[in-house]
Amino acid sequence: MKRFIVSLSAVIAFGLMAHAQTPPPAAAPAATPTPAPAAAKPTGRVAVFNVAQVMRDYKKWQYYASVMNQKRVVASADLSKLRNDIAEMQKRMQAEPLPTKQEEIMKAATVKQREFEDKEKGYRKALDEESAGYLRNLYSEIQQCVKAIVEANGFDLVMAYPDAISAEELNSPLYYDLKLRPQAAMPFYVAPAANMTDVLIATLNNSFPAPSAAAPPAPGGLTPAGATTPAPMK
Repeated sequence: MKRFIVSLSAVIAFGLMAHAQTPPPAAAPAATPTPAPAAAKPTGRVAVFNVAQVMRDYKKWQYYASVMNQKRVVASADLSKLRNDIAEMQKRMQAEPLPTKQEEIMKAATVKQREFEDKEKGYRKALDEESAGYLRNLYSEIQQCVKAIVEANGFDLVMAYPDAISAEELNSPLYYDLKLRPQAAMPFYVAPAANMTDVLIATLNNSFPAPSAAAPPAPGGLTPAGATTPAPMK
């Protein structure tokens, strides 16, 4: 047993010596850093567009708004009929002298009320989902047209802002409140050369016509309907 312990100690000592004499693994050479590509030189050009004017003059936006208004009118008429039916049942219940008949009318009115609530919820959900889909499409189309105009004019920054689009709105107290207490950056002056609203609206109407328009957009990508002035800085 003593010999076994001694032998075991010798094995352990030999292993420790071998481990101590084993050279550490070679370190991998440091990777040569690759410089990032140089950013394009900024032009310093900035443009803005009046999103309220785009909403008014972009024909597809108006088409979608008309479609949603018509559907809301249909839903409102259907719900109004149910509401009138419920009111009529309540009048009959109040005028009915027999308790058994009153209970019968009340049960029918309860069923009609639940039908009204279910329909109202269904209409609201369907209209909200359809409206959200239209907004996604419109945002994507505006974004594509803005990108095309930027590439044609060399803008570094394009900002959207809501502003008055009629003399009546210019004289509204709400307009002054919007200007003096904006929720985001609100320009007090926009030079004509920086205002790309008209070009954006024309590009949108040419590239993404409303379904009622006859001519489809020309193939080959988006083409800005015009350029803003002055020419890009060199």
